[in-house]
Amino acid sequence: MNNLDKYVEEIKDELKIRNIEDELEIIKFVYLDLGKNFSFDIDYLPFGNNKTRNNIYKYHCRNIDDLNKCMDNKLVICKSVSYILEYVLSNFGINIKTLKDELDTRKTPHVFNLIKTSDGRKFCVDLQKDMYNIQTHSFTSNFGLKSIYNTQLAINRSEQEKIDRKLGYITKDNYYSDDYLYLLHSIADSIDDFKTKAEFIIENIDIYPTKKMGYMDRQWHHVDVLKEFFNSKEFDYEYNSGKIKIYDCYKDINGVRKNINFITVLDKNDTTIYVYNEKKSKFCKIEIDNWFNCINHGLNIRGKTINTLRPKIYNKV
Repeated sequence: MNNLDKYVEEIKDELKIRNIEDELEIIKFVYLDLGKNFSFDIDYLPFGNNKTRNNIYKYHCRNIDDLNKCMDNKLVICKSVSYILEYVLSNFGINIKTLKDELDTRKTPHVFNLIKTSDGRKFCVDLQKDMYNIQTHSFTSNFGLKSIYNTQLAINRSEQEKIDRKLGYITKDNYYSDDYLYLLHSIADSIDDFKTKAEFIIENIDIYPTKKMGYMDRQWHHVDVLKEFFNSKEFDYEYNSGKIKIYDCYKDINGVRKNINFITVLDKNDTTIYVYNEKKSKFCKIEIDNWFNCINHGLNIRGKTINTLRPKIYNKV
C-alpha cells in the first residue's frame, strides 16, 4: 500500500473515531490535516531559475509515484498539493477537480481545486495559499471561495467557524490567531514614530509558534502581517521598494543549505536589521558588526544587496 492510500485509511479511522460524517466537515478536516503537514518547495519559487522551476512543475504532477514522493518529503507546490487533495477527497466520494488558473499565462500556471457538494454548492479551495494560515492557526481565507479570482466566500465565515469548532481547530480559549492582531493594533496604532512602530510589529510578528513551518510559508505569513500595519510606501513585498524590506539569505552548513528570514528597516538613512530566530519563533535585532561577521562566515543574500550597506559589505567580503 502506497503512502497516499495509507493516509486515506488513517483519515477514515480518525473520522470514524470523531464521528465525522457530514460532507463539508470531511472536506475541511482533510484540508486542515494536509495543510499542517506540508511546506512549500523553496527550490521552485522564488529561488529556482526557469529551467529548475519548469522541471519541478513537471515533477509535481498527478502521477501517483510523484505524489507519494511529496508525501515522503513533505514538500509541495500548488500543483502537487491540489492533486493530493483531489486524490484523498475522491476516496470519500467528494466531487473535486484540479484546475489551472486560465488567466495565468506563465508556463507554470497556478493550480487549485473546485469542489461540488452533494447539495449542489460549488466553491474553490487553494490549499497551497492556506498552508501558512493553517500552520499559524489563522482563518483559512482560501477555503470556500466563490471564485479563485476574488475573496468572496461561498461557504461563509460563520458556517466555517461552526465547522472549525466541531473539528477542534478553534476552541473557546483558542480562536483564530489572526483575529488577535487587534491586540497589536491597539498598541501599534498609537505609535507615531515609524522606527518604533516597525520594531514593535517585527518583534511581535508571530502570535502563534512557527517552529515547524517551512521557510517560504513563514515568510508569506510575515508578509500578510506587515501588510496589515504598513502602507505600500512603507512596505511593498512585490517590488521590495518600501522602508521595510524582506531579504532572502542562506548559509551552507556541512553541505546542507539553511535558509534564513531577515528584514531591514530604513529610517532617516539608518538601517536596522532583524534576523529570524527559529528557536525563539521571533525576529531578533542584530548589530551591524555582527551582520558583517555573518557575511564573512558564509551568509549569502540571494540575488540582492542591501543598498545602504552595500559598500561596507563589499569591503568586508
